[in-house]
Amino acid sequence: MELHQLRYFVTLAETSNFSRAAKQCGIAQPSLSQQIRRLEDSLGTPLFDRLGRSIAMTEAGEALLPRARRILSEVNDAAHEIRAEPARRELRLGAIPTMAPYLLPPLLKQFRREQPNCELTVREDLTARLVDAVIDCELDCAIMSTPVDDPLIELEVIATEPLLAALPRDFPLPEPRRLCMNDLRDQPTVVLHEMHCLGRQIEDFCSQSRLTRRIVCRGTQLMTILELVALGLGVSIVPEMCAKADRSKARQYMPITGSQPERDIAIAWRRGRTRPTLARSFIDLLQTSLKST
Repeated sequence: MELHQLRYFVTLAETSNFSRAAKQCGIAQPSLSQQIRRLEDSLGTPLFDRLGRSIAMTEAGEALLPRARRILSEVNDAAHEIRAEPARRELRLGAIPTMAPYLLPPLLKQFRREQPNCELTVREDLTARLVDAVIDCELDCAIMSTPVDDPLIELEVIATEPLLAALPRDFPLPEPRRLCMNDLRDQPTVVLHEMHCLGRQIEDFCSQSRLTRRIVCRGTQLMTILELVALGLGVSIVPEMCAKADRSKARQYMPITGSQPERDIAIAWRRGRTRPTLARSFIDLLQTSLKST
């Protein structure tokens, strides 16, 4: 039994005429007759008595008609609801730890205002584990950086973020107040561990700049690194979003002139998977936010 057969059956029952029913259904009369026969065969009983040029419903047809109308109505209602809003009111979002606390809180607040019935799940994790979760469809999408080398991941870069030097408040800045990589040479340095993609990116940039660093501490949390900078343990390189979120006067941030270090902000999707409506709405909000900052 097919939905289109039920539609043909209801139309024929309402018109009591094969020719009019075929015209309303937009098909040829022989095709309509064939589909009605197939429906009767699948049910194992006639639905209409053919009485010359007229037809009349059998008892089986009379019994099926209200049920067929109800089925078609429910299918139409379901299709309308699905088009009007997503069936699953949940957003499962991943983000790397060096982005999540700075990007997500204000965005999630605004997203909740726009989608008050949406249940949010936010997972902070390292890039490799987020990639696995996106591939396994445990997450709808994840915010991370480049590069990601996996054929099952589609990466969409939505912004580029500068990296800044994080310095103790009393760090002696050159005159004029411009900082280049050479000013950080042989300075005691607090670095982010290379378990983070940001740690590897900073390490690569320093190597390309031939910057020798005197590493005094490796940390796994940006907030800990910034506190160590504030206490004068060393200097560091951190994302611009850290500086924007920092309300402390114990640190100062300076752009690095010359070859400015930066990182990409990207969205990871499962390749080939239809992007959920809620996820697309959130990413649109993220893109708008990043463009305005």
